[in-house]
Amino acid sequence: MVPTTWRFALCLAVLSVSGCAGQRMEAARSQEASRPRCSNPAGRYSIVYPSGWTTNTGKGVEPCRFFHPTPFEVQPNSEEPLVAVSVKREPMPLDAFVQGSTGSSNEVLQQERLTLAGHPAVRLELRATQDSPLLPPGTREYLYAIGDGDSVVRVSTLAVRGLDYAGNQAVVDEMVRSLELR
Repeated sequence: MVPTTWRFALCLAVLSVSGCAGQRMEAARSQEASRPRCSNPAGRYSIVYPSGWTTNTGKGVEPCRFFHPTPFEVQPNSEEPLVAVSVKREPMPLDAFVQGSTGSSNEVLQQERLTLAGHPAVRLELRATQDSPLLPPGTREYLYAIGDGDSVVRVSTLAVRGLDYAGNQAVVDEMVRSLELR
């Protein structure tokens, strides 16, 4: 190939690739727009969840707290239901949340600091130890904690029987990208 033909072919390739990237970005935007967004006024957040999934509507428990691929019921004043994803605002600063989550009650499998929704955040994967007050030893938890002043919004899933842990991790990753804090 002569140099000018080579440059022309390279320019066409770059334009083609950038056009495809633009189409992929537009498809991702329209896909998110077609998914339902759920708002929790008390928790001061809204979040997009997968189409076809269900969420609690607030009867006895604040809305948009639990998400699952099949219908479920939340009983007021009872333990949290076994669902694929839970979202909750915790009344503590991000550093205190991380310190409490990574203490003797959990083995840290993964920890990464990042920024989400313009706020400092931490992604954690934990395994409950014998000292865990809430989870049976060995139970894994995958979560994001997004700092918002003196509180955090926690988006998490658990590795327990009946739940698709790997699939739910991917859902959590998608959901936190849509999180809006108020």
